[in-house]
Amino acid sequence: MTLERPLALTGMMASGKSTVGRALAEHLRVPFEDLDSSIEQATGASIAALFSTRGEAGFRAAEREVLRAALADPRPRVLALGGGALLDRSARLDALRAWTLVALSVPAPELLRRARGSARPLLQTAEPQAAFERLFVERADTYAECHATVDGYRDVASVVADVLEVAAAAPLAVALGARTYRVDIGPAAPRLAELRAALSPTKTLAVTDLNVERLLSEPFRAAVGGMFHVTPPGELAKTVTSLEAAWRCAARQELDRRGLVVGVGGGAVTDLAGFLAGTWMRGVRWVAAPTPLLATVDAAVGGKSAVDLDEVKKVVGVFHHPSAVVADPAFCLTESPRALSSGLAEVVKSALVGDASLLELLEREVDAVVARDPATLRRVVRAAVAVKCDVVSRDEREGGLRAVLNLGHTVGHALEAAGGLERWTHGEAVSLGTVIALELGEQLGVTPSGLTDRVRSLLVKLGLPVEVDPRELRSAGAWLGRDKKRAGSMIQYVLVSGAGSAVVHPLSLDELRRLISR
Repeated sequence: MTLERPLALTGMMASGKSTVGRALAEHLRVPFEDLDSSIEQATGASIAALFSTRGEAGFRAAEREVLRAALADPRPRVLALGGGALLDRSARLDALRAWTLVALSVPAPELLRRARGSARPLLQTAEPQAAFERLFVERADTYAECHATVDGYRDVASVVADVLEVAAAAPLAVALGARTYRVDIGPAAPRLAELRAALSPTKTLAVTDLNVERLLSEPFRAAVGGMFHVTPPGELAKTVTSLEAAWRCAARQELDRRGLVVGVGGGAVTDLAGFLAGTWMRGVRWVAAPTPLLATVDAAVGGKSAVDLDEVKKVVGVFHHPSAVVADPAFCLTESPRALSSGLAEVVKSALVGDASLLELLEREVDAVVARDPATLRRVVRAAVAVKCDVVSRDEREGGLRAVLNLGHTVGHALEAAGGLERWTHGEAVSLGTVIALELGEQLGVTPSGLTDRVRSLLVKLGLPVEVDPRELRSAGAWLGRDKKRAGSMIQYVLVSGAGSAVVHPLSLDELRRLISR
């Protein structure tokens, strides 16, 4: 295989990172970098000497500088990280974004046996075993926040083979400590079969809708396993009535707390499946397998699941993260042009709030995207999902940063509701809402001049609407008060502060209605 991005190994001291790393680099024919050796080279002192003269705080400062330089270097290579290199969570999330990060897991007694045979600075105490055991517990969540964990207590060749599988898949991850889960962009059936074997559920209940169910191949059904519960298509799947039907199906199937729910379909289906899993027996495991582009780049990742109440979208919901997400861009090849364009609106949103290079990729490869070139679609999907993973990892429950993912949605949801959930698709409404947010941002001096025209041109090429009748906007204004981001008379409105960055700008409902009416 050809390594396309840096591959980094993390884990406790004495887990074999350097040994495995050198073997990986030799196999891949790429450079190998041991972070501790880089620190020694940068400071002109050994690790032991740094601890002795500067203390752990001084060593960590030197380590941060070397890590910062390593993160800024995109060259494909293999890195072995010190056991504490990613203790800072911000650096850890940066590493997840820049590298493929794999943790080597070795049983604590074996690690202690190995570590005792070397001069580890953190074990130079009167009670080295107690010091080790404390570190082992304290760092568990740090090592859990990676793309994969590989059993390192085997021969080097076996460990190398498993790490190479992870590198080839180039997964993404939502980092949530021990609840971290992997997001795979690639063929769904084999990955779903792997997950079913790894999770070993007592029973599996798959949720899909009538339209998707007709298209599922027998190999795909076999990979999912279990029974399929089929809901009505579209927004009808995301109702209290559909949720009750799913609950009753779970009861009939005697789905217990070791069972598994798999959501196969669009955003309405993954919302329903996540809500079902989050509420059934106070929470069971679930896996999201989105099929349309819209669900792949938005609804399936992040753990927010909700159903509609009458015309109010996603007003009743829970936070319940999946055990994994399997996103296969091949499903996009069978979508209607309108559905594909709808999904691309969320991709543009992701680019605007978190990845300027994705915006440039879309502009440069717009013809290939519209033509559904598989390789281009995979790059676009991966980049968009990476933005979502990074934002959710930094703000799981929408306490601040995560709100930027609502760019275009405040007015977009209002337009959907005003149109009876039929006039516009979700993506079309988000496209309109995004243009309006860009225009308002320029009026308020937040959005750089010219960005609106740039994005408007891209949206048109992607087959999305950029203009709406003023009468529709006035009608939509009445629905703004039902937005989930409203607090009293104020609403947290998302504006673009530059390509790849967004801010939350508080506006009163009256002011927002006045601005959009113009």
